[in-house]
Amino acid sequence: MSDAQAVISKARWKLGVSHPFFGALAMGCEMIEDDSIPTMCTDGKRIRFSSEFVAKYTFDEIVGVVAHEVMHIAFKHMLRKGDLDQKVWNMATDYAINLIVVDSGLKIPECGLLDRQYEGMSSEEIYHKLLEDAETTGGSGGEGEGTPQSGEGGDDSGDGGPEPWDFGGFEEPTTADGRELSEAEQDAMSQDISVRVLEAHTAAEKAGKVPAGIDGLVKDLLEPKVDWIEHLRRFVGGQRPDNSSMRRPHRQMLGSFGMFLPSIERYGAGNLVIINDASGSCQREAPKFFTEINAIAEDYSPDSVTVITFDTEVQDVAEYQAGEEIEGLSTKGGGGTNVVPAFDYIEDHGLNPDAVIVFTDLHLWDWPDEPDYPVLWVSTGRDEAPFGEIARMQ
Repeated sequence: MSDAQAVISKARWKLGVSHPFFGALAMGCEMIEDDSIPTMCTDGKRIRFSSEFVAKYTFDEIVGVVAHEVMHIAFKHMLRKGDLDQKVWNMATDYAINLIVVDSGLKIPECGLLDRQYEGMSSEEIYHKLLEDAETTGGSGGEGEGTPQSGEGGDDSGDGGPEPWDFGGFEEPTTADGRELSEAEQDAMSQDISVRVLEAHTAAEKAGKVPAGIDGLVKDLLEPKVDWIEHLRRFVGGQRPDNSSMRRPHRQMLGSFGMFLPSIERYGAGNLVIINDASGSCQREAPKFFTEINAIAEDYSPDSVTVITFDTEVQDVAEYQAGEEIEGLSTKGGGGTNVVPAFDYIEDHGLNPDAVIVFTDLHLWDWPDEPDYPVLWVSTGRDEAPFGEIARMQ
């Protein structure tokens, strides 16, 4: 066993004794010494570490970095990245989890990203804010006062050391032969992590040492989630009968009362308005979303579908009549996010929708007044809005 392996083994043991949540997760990971990487990283199953990196920091700091790595796993950061920028996403996730690690009484290297302004925010929220800050300042974002911590490892002298925020992160999950995981394999990995997190939480709860910020994660795992497509279809279908038929009598009325009443042949969706958030973080799920919208248009035969694409203002409007295929999602936009102009467009042009569906990450800083028509927010990010229903797209 090398010196670095001995340190990592001892660090894992220390977490198991003093911080059972982190320790239980660390015990479930294969620890691999790999000097081809500069620091430490995880793919959700394994944690790889550089011997030079381990030797560079104190034992207590390495304990903190191991805890940092297992938090990447617990929050499934490698599975949530999608097409987001790797560097900015890694920074955002580090900001989110380093507060939990430090507030648990552990140390992290001084180069680690730590900023109280991100307390209570999800990684997606922090990612969005970093991008907005970068647009405002013209920089890379996330380098405000107090972050990264100054000190060892925080210089940028070109000596081959890690960048200030890169003391430990995650990598894309792959199979043993290096192949990208299929969607089914990613789902299986996600379920496996959920089980490990719940088991680790149980161990920590018994010891009375549940880290701050973990209860919310566990609550999310335990609460049943309605599939967003199912939610979307239920919302669009509504309760408005569109046609009826005597070809298939209403079975319940026939069986219960012997009455021959027409059954509902399908439900009509009326006039739909789809509001599409065209900021960069929302575009990666657009193909899946519009595939389902086309299926709904076929199944529910809306009288019309109007697609409004926006960022800080309305960028594009496309109108479709009953039976027309929705051709796709406009990519105009890419700036900031303000949904109010899209709702103003509905009112200004007298669209009078029966329902409105908003495809967004809900990173919205201004809201319209609540309209008198139903609104469904299909969200890839936040899960709170001042009105309407929310369907969470994973």
